[in-house]
Amino acid sequence: MGIVAIILGAMSAWVAYQWLPAVVPATLFFITALLLLWLNFRPVIEVTERGISVGNRSIPWSSIMRIETTGWLTPLVLRLTTEGGKKIVLIYPGDLESSSRLRQIVSTCAPHALLDGQPQRRRQATISVRDSRNERLERYPLLTAEDEAEVERMYQRLREVGNLDSQSSSEDK
Repeated sequence: MGIVAIILGAMSAWVAYQWLPAVVPATLFFITALLLLWLNFRPVIEVTERGISVGNRSIPWSSIMRIETTGWLTPLVLRLTTEGGKKIVLIYPGDLESSSRLRQIVSTCAPHALLDGQPQRRRQATISVRDSRNERLERYPLLTAEDEAEVERMYQRLREVGNLDSQSSSEDK
């Protein structure tokens, strides 16, 4: 996309020699090209069990104290604050689905972090993350109490009926 923007900028600059107002789109194409190329050469973001790695820097999940979002979904911009008060700006130029998935993973795996200044809500079911320092599993909740009760009601209903297609299977016979 950056190379295409450079080509379109060059074409607009060529037209600007004949028609001066074409300088505006040429400038915008070149600015867009620079931004896209800068985003392309950002360090790789890698999510692991232990934390998140941005280039050579590794940030353990337990050290993330605050996650602030900007409202931008693509590119995703997150401001992470670690235990030492160090602020890290995370820029992910992926598509909408990947960006929202990364935001969800970061907020789920950093359970003690404040999300936009609000504590994350408590959940009942858990996910496990292995803590490499202590070699123990830490469990983090997934479902709210209401969701867990709804799942239990659906399970009990399924046990009573026997299977989901009991009415249609008796009519077919």
